[in-house]
Amino acid sequence: MAPSQIARIFGVLGLVTLLIGTAFFWAGAHYILPFSMVEIAALLIAFIYNAIHANDYESLILSDNFVHIESKIGLQIKQVQMARYLTRVDTDSLKNELIELRQGQQSTYFGQFIHANLRPLLAQQISSRMQFPQTVHQAVMSV
Repeated sequence: MAPSQIARIFGVLGLVTLLIGTAFFWAGAHYILPFSMVEIAALLIAFIYNAIHANDYESLILSDNFVHIESKIGLQIKQVQMARYLTRVDTDSLKNELIELRQGQQSTYFGQFIHANLRPLLAQQISSRMQFPQTVHQAVMSV
């Protein structure tokens, strides 16, 4: 769902909660309205959290000489560039772990948004594409 659709849904839920709280307030149950406000605040926090993480992604781009890895988690964007032929993919890790790409002392992880059972297959595909020259100048993997 798009953030604007979620905003409308949360807005309607907040309005209904506010109407119910106000009706109980005028009927003499004064403690319902503060709980309605707490519920609206919880909806607002949930919306903000969803909006921050709605566009999270990871991408891995293989060019002729480099491996470019970019990830956006929340508000943090991380970019790593490694030499293609010096980079190794850790294919021996357990299947529930992330894929590790290493070049000397530098390492980064990839595959957070891939199901754990599919990570070994993805690691194998990345490793095989890094070893052989591409017929096309770039191979792009994005999740």
